[in-house]
Amino acid sequence: MRCLLGTWLMLAGPATVAAQSLDALCPTRSLSLLQPDLPTLPGLCFIQDDQRKLGPDDLLSGRWPIQRRDADQLVFTHTRAAYWVYVPLHNPDSSEHTWFLQLDYPLLDEVDFWIYDLDPEGVAPPVLLHAERMGDARRFDMRPVRHRLFLLPLDFRPKQSLGVVIRVHSSGAINIPLSLHTAESAVAGTQDHSLAQGMFMGAMLLLAVFNLTLFLRLRILQPLYNAAYILCGGLFLTSMSGLSFQYLWPQFPWLANVSVPVTEVLAILSLLLFTRAFLDVRADGWPRQAQLIRIFFGIGVLLLALSFWAPYSLIIKLNTVYALACMLGMFTIGIWHQRSGERAARWYVVSWLVFYAGFLFYGLAAFGYIPGFMAQERWMQMALGSQIFLLTYAEVMQLRDLLDRALQIESSARSSLQHQVQARTADLRATMGALRQANQQLRELTLHDPLTGLMNRRGLDESLEQMLKHPDLPGRHAVLAVFDLDYFKRVNDEHGHDVGDAVLKWVAEVLRNLLRRRADVLARFGGEEFVVLLPDTAIADAAVLIQRVLDHVREHAVALEDGRRLSLTLSAGVAAWQPGDTAESLFRRADACLYRAKDAGRDRMVIDSDQDGLADLAP
Repeated sequence: MRCLLGTWLMLAGPATVAAQSLDALCPTRSLSLLQPDLPTLPGLCFIQDDQRKLGPDDLLSGRWPIQRRDADQLVFTHTRAAYWVYVPLHNPDSSEHTWFLQLDYPLLDEVDFWIYDLDPEGVAPPVLLHAERMGDARRFDMRPVRHRLFLLPLDFRPKQSLGVVIRVHSSGAINIPLSLHTAESAVAGTQDHSLAQGMFMGAMLLLAVFNLTLFLRLRILQPLYNAAYILCGGLFLTSMSGLSFQYLWPQFPWLANVSVPVTEVLAILSLLLFTRAFLDVRADGWPRQAQLIRIFFGIGVLLLALSFWAPYSLIIKLNTVYALACMLGMFTIGIWHQRSGERAARWYVVSWLVFYAGFLFYGLAAFGYIPGFMAQERWMQMALGSQIFLLTYAEVMQLRDLLDRALQIESSARSSLQHQVQARTADLRATMGALRQANQQLRELTLHDPLTGLMNRRGLDESLEQMLKHPDLPGRHAVLAVFDLDYFKRVNDEHGHDVGDAVLKWVAEVLRNLLRRRADVLARFGGEEFVVLLPDTAIADAAVLIQRVLDHVREHAVALEDGRRLSLTLSAGVAAWQPGDTAESLFRRADACLYRAKDAGRDRMVIDSDQDGLADLAP
């Protein structure tokens, strides 16, 4: 009876036969919320498309030889073929549910999905609902879910069956580890993975910053090379995991492929430089090792250039062979130095032993020789993190040994040359004291007038600049007054320059006595001009103080050495600080008032006319 039924179905048409054959080979899997995570899908049907000319109908028709394999075993080494996978699913509940079909291998160039509505009775042909095109050879924003892996949302109606046809093609190895998750489970898994990745990258970043700090503090290149290795190694893992494509260059798919070989070679080059510096591999001490590192470095530079234009399938193989050769060479160099008695070299060798385990399984999974790429990715992260930690620890141990040796040398030198050191220290302290005193005297000379002891023009300029930069200046008052000795030239002509100098000293002393506040700035501007800066002083109060100075000079004659007495007068121009004033504008307004006072008959004070209605105050 079954044979007759099969014969009738074959005669009835190819579509019916194909559907019946496909259903028989690939039974539909019922989903249950009691099992929100299906880490792998067993017994999936797939076909190998060597010519890459098939379509989804070819898989559904059953005209091609179909194979079955569990999802975690859908692992293929580098091949030019495309692979088609069929995943039939059924929602047995009477309510709508959303499930996520997840492909846990991010390094695939093209991943296409076709979602079909299946007839539960198997009578009607499948109906195409929609299709999705993903892969790291396409822009990241083409993915229906923003995720480093390939997530396909499946919206099930009550009692609905969906068939998902998947086509995968890539220039590298092909892994198709498919899993199913409910929406809640997918979100929780994403959060857990983001937390783990954040902790790993944060730890790598801290170690890189620590090494950069050592480089900046000690000015030696070894920590800089280690920091470069940490950053390049971390970027290599993020490129392999798809995170770089998701966050760094989502609009540039070519970078998603180029970043993997480029960061791999950069990491190896950084590690070669670190090894040379850490183990002190110099041509005069270790000529063969130095030559080997130079050869490896030259090959790495060549591969780095090839990574930008050579086919990915070729360059990733060359880079991996190159990386293995470099690792073996650096490990051998470390063993030679360990046997020579270098304590830090022991930690260097141990770090390689830890790293080899993770790299071996990770490389085999990445090339498709073993399943479980995601598990190997976590193991690789632990291996790389452990290696970097051990290298940094070995680096610190080496620095500590160098410091201990330096301290021993210093102690020996101190015991043998203690008296000389003490004598030189005393000489140095004396020299430094004399230098500080000379610097202070030089500053006093540069800021003060040698005749009167008041500040000179440079000292006044610095005081004005400091006052104008004060943050509380807008809410405060400040007044600048410019004094000029009336007919001072007559004093020099009639009595000589010695008397003129005595007069200038006397005026300076008057200013000191009548303007006693510590904040006030008294300066000889040049010749017979004096300038007074009165901070925190209103214009009316300043006018009283300045008038007192003018009255004192007028009422008290200067006693000369020969007994004569010389009467003098002063003229003054006064201006108050206004918002927007600069040192030049404030002085210019006060100086203009001084000229008005002299033009008005001297022996008087003129205040800037903008200040409270005050203008010309004569005695």
